[in-house]
Amino acid sequence: MPKTHPPKLSSVLPVLMVLGAVFPGARAAQAQVDYRNIDSGRPVRIGDATPTARRSLEVNLGNGRVQQLSQGRYRLQLEPRVTYGLLPRTEVSLRSPIFFNERALRPRAGVAGVGVGFEHQLRIESLHLPALAVGSELFVPTGPQALPPTYSVRGMMTRSFPVGRIHFNGAYGNFNVRTPVGFEKILPPIHGACSVAPTELAMTVRFACTPSSLLSAAVPGATQAHDRWLFGMAVDKSLPLRSTLLMADVFGQKYRSIGRPVDWTGEVGIRTQISRTIVFDAAFGRLFTGESRGTFLTFGTTISRALTL
Repeated sequence: MPKTHPPKLSSVLPVLMVLGAVFPGARAAQAQVDYRNIDSGRPVRIGDATPTARRSLEVNLGNGRVQQLSQGRYRLQLEPRVTYGLLPRTEVSLRSPIFFNERALRPRAGVAGVGVGFEHQLRIESLHLPALAVGSELFVPTGPQALPPTYSVRGMMTRSFPVGRIHFNGAYGNFNVRTPVGFEKILPPIHGACSVAPTELAMTVRFACTPSSLLSAAVPGATQAHDRWLFGMAVDKSLPLRSTLLMADVFGQKYRSIGRPVDWTGEVGIRTQISRTIVFDAAFGRLFTGESRGTFLTFGTTISRALTL
């Protein structure tokens, strides 16, 4: 397989300018900074090292992802999420992905599971040192054929410069594969069968991703756990007078022991604050290597309110 390099950030600057022009009506607002907080998956995968502010409640109800699959198919996923700043520099979150598959798959729709997350900022950015944060999540799949729970841990670093900010993320976790009962052979995987949604490392990889050599040695119906990792970087540029943030990222993710190469993905996105409490975001992405090549679009809104529990 020929070696494929991730896209250069300089090649996506024209796209960022176009995205910025789509929102000419973004209001200039004093003391509005929510648009600068890049939560993981909102709208790009690589996030910043800044948790939700203490006693602040963020509700994400309109988060969606439309992904192009092979053979002219598309898939939709929605992900309601609630985040609360429980302690200083510490947030807790609860999310529940809802999927809508193409007609050929059963079930066509349902709740994928429930994820409970935690994030803590180890240090605030100073004149000489970057901001550092750590996070983790436990994801519990749902349904009669649900696989065992999975986990992920993540480290984040953010550094500010006069022209913008740069972010680095690294993550490690596990995923589960169940050997299908009564299988005779594994067909070559088509795009979409092995794809993982953008905001979780805790989703499972379907059996079509597993080489037949591994399946032949496995017990039908048995579940196998493997490890996975992710590493990526992002850059962003804020437009304070327009309460808008432009961003781009590139990241690689590896699912070990199933015979898959590293998946490289690039994204460009925008966050804009349309009122004191509402932020809109959108991003366009492309999966360049691996089994799940294709394009996708994400969109969503965040409602923030001060709340004391």
